[in-house]
Amino acid sequence: MRVAVVGGGIAGLAAAWELTCGPQPADVTVFEPGPLGGRIQTETFLGHRVDTGADAFIARVPDGVGLATELGIEEELIAPAARRALILVGGRLRPLPDGLVLGAPARLRPLLRSGIISPAGVLRAALDLVLPPTTWPEDPSVARVVGRRFGSQVAERLVDPLVGGIHAGGTEHLSAESTAPQLARAARSHRSLLLGLRALPSPPDGPLFLAPRAGMGRLVDRLVEALGQRGVRFETLAVSRIIGEKGGAVMVEPFGAFDAAVVATPAGVATDLVLDSAPDASDELRGIRSASVVLATFAYRRSEIAVPDGTSGILVAAGEGRLMTACSFGSAKWPHWSDRDTMVLRVSAGRAGDERALQLPDDDLVDQLQRDVAGALGTTASPFHWRVSRWREAFPQYEVGHRTRVERIEAALRRDLPGVALAGASLRGSGIPACIASGRQAARSLRGRGSGT
Repeated sequence: MRVAVVGGGIAGLAAAWELTCGPQPADVTVFEPGPLGGRIQTETFLGHRVDTGADAFIARVPDGVGLATELGIEEELIAPAARRALILVGGRLRPLPDGLVLGAPARLRPLLRSGIISPAGVLRAALDLVLPPTTWPEDPSVARVVGRRFGSQVAERLVDPLVGGIHAGGTEHLSAESTAPQLARAARSHRSLLLGLRALPSPPDGPLFLAPRAGMGRLVDRLVEALGQRGVRFETLAVSRIIGEKGGAVMVEPFGAFDAAVVATPAGVATDLVLDSAPDASDELRGIRSASVVLATFAYRRSEIAVPDGTSGILVAAGEGRLMTACSFGSAKWPHWSDRDTMVLRVSAGRAGDERALQLPDDDLVDQLQRDVAGALGTTASPFHWRVSRWREAFPQYEVGHRTRVERIEAALRRDLPGVALAGASLRGSGIPACIASGRQAARSLRGRGSGT
């Protein structure tokens, strides 16, 4: 069975891995004109390996740990040394209160003590306990679920910075079913969202996040190495389109016929690849918007900047008027990222509907972001070394109705282009474990299509 994997991010690489597992491994070629790994990139920064994309994966979803185990690097996984986050709201840094589920409170007393929500806002949240049940639409937005039950302050000051920050989008547009299923499940299963959140199963013991000590790029490097040992070929030229042929073969232009193909690209790229053979799927793919973000990696002298002990970073509420959307204290989370005299921070900017950061040249961007950091931390220090990473259209927006859109896309592909399966962050989860699962599931769906072409 000859299979083309279009896209060399973690989803595409996971698809290639799955295709080469088992007693009848496929003959796989991965097509990727850019760097392998997609949003996983680890670079040398002042002599240390530092992630300039995703810096960890969720440990409680098994696919990331499972793949690391299969690759023999599970003993290299470590947890962040700092885990508690702060939020910048009202011009002040405050610790996130205990008892949150994706920013929504399961307890009111920590919320009141936090100072993030005003006393009136806490009283509004408490009304959830006595308000009549809400009849929800099939797929409400995150902001609608939280705002309807807890009020606007909780939605805007807690849930939007967290859920919106993860997806680089606004929670007034993001689907609760697709981006915050715990909140959607709690809201539908109980009259009170607060009580529904309390009834959710307790998370398992152990770290929430893990990463290889050498950086997330280590997972990609080891996977590429193992794929090469299995005979997988890597092609650096781009695929122009994918066409279904008589007899079920798939023409991957300009490279010839394959028995099947996995398309593990962003939705915007997949839109053009399948346009000629699956126009309905292409139209639906075009409806998945993406957001662009910029990540600036800063190095400061430790003697000139201080971050709160045990704190992993800062979330920024949208109403603060900052370009910065988040700041990760890299050296606090991952002490091996720097030496004892240096503090590494990673500062994010950009979200759906806000491309200011993308339009600024590097020097102006760095100047603005370092001012935001200085204002938040109360320092006059400036970074002595920096690097800017621009992630264009890297964050798919799971807007209201996303799940049914994906179902329509997959149904159209099965009808019009049955030898092609989709994978990647644009579908059912943008985190690394979800992308790994997506790639492997796409590969499994194509098994048995070998025709000797």
